[in-house]
Amino acid sequence: MMNSMDGVFEVAEKMKGKGYKMFPDEGSIRWFAQGNEPQAWVNDKQELVVTEDKKNYMDYAKELRTKQYTALAPEWSPSWFAGMDKPVKVKENGKETETEIFSYVLPTWGLHSVLKENAKKSAGDWAVTSGPSPYFWGGTWLGVYKDSKKQKLAYDFVKMMTQDEEFLTDWAKETGDVLAYKPVTDKIKTDFKDEFLGGQNNYEFFLDQADKITPGIVTKYDQQLDTLYGASVMEYVQGKKSKDEALAEFYKKVKNAYPDVKVPE
Repeated sequence: MMNSMDGVFEVAEKMKGKGYKMFPDEGSIRWFAQGNEPQAWVNDKQELVVTEDKKNYMDYAKELRTKQYTALAPEWSPSWFAGMDKPVKVKENGKETETEIFSYVLPTWGLHSVLKENAKKSAGDWAVTSGPSPYFWGGTWLGVYKDSKKQKLAYDFVKMMTQDEEFLTDWAKETGDVLAYKPVTDKIKTDFKDEFLGGQNNYEFFLDQADKITPGIVTKYDQQLDTLYGASVMEYVQGKKSKDEALAEFYKKVKNAYPDVKVPE
């Protein structure tokens, strides 16, 4: 039902009719902005790349706000967390009402590190499903300091965390972490189930989604550019700027932050 943005909005309208908000905030759908054209923010020519899907995200976010499909609960705010397990207060049309949030867009680690920790009363009522496009959010890296006096021990730790089958099997079963070591994931994925998700095999689901992700689009600019773009999108959503003005402001901020990156004229 939600394998396209049109489908997402159809579900959002149905949920609104039942008294739910589809998402906590408009930023929830930013991960779908890669869409069918996943590209790095900055290409090999040092050019800023703003795909049509990323531009369309601005309009989708605006529509979410206009049609009142979100709970106006910004990511990581107290209301964002609170909405995982209880109704939250929303002020719309001059009135304050209580509403429940229907869905959260999270990374794999968000399930056990965020949702489970804050939705204990509603355990068993949740499930995971895919949206309009697969995505990744963050990651975990390990390295050894070149001047470390204990490089061998450090390497042994890295090796244990990334290649020790017994340790990784126990770790996955205990925490639910989705691993990047296929000799282990291939063995355990069919037997996984999570009672928080009503017994759903989320592990197999996440690994299937991972296979659909386009690798190689991570750059050193991503975190900053995501933040700058998100701020420009919100200025458009809140009616402070037109779409063209918000994009122009984004380009200006990118040029100020990264003079070496070529931005559209």
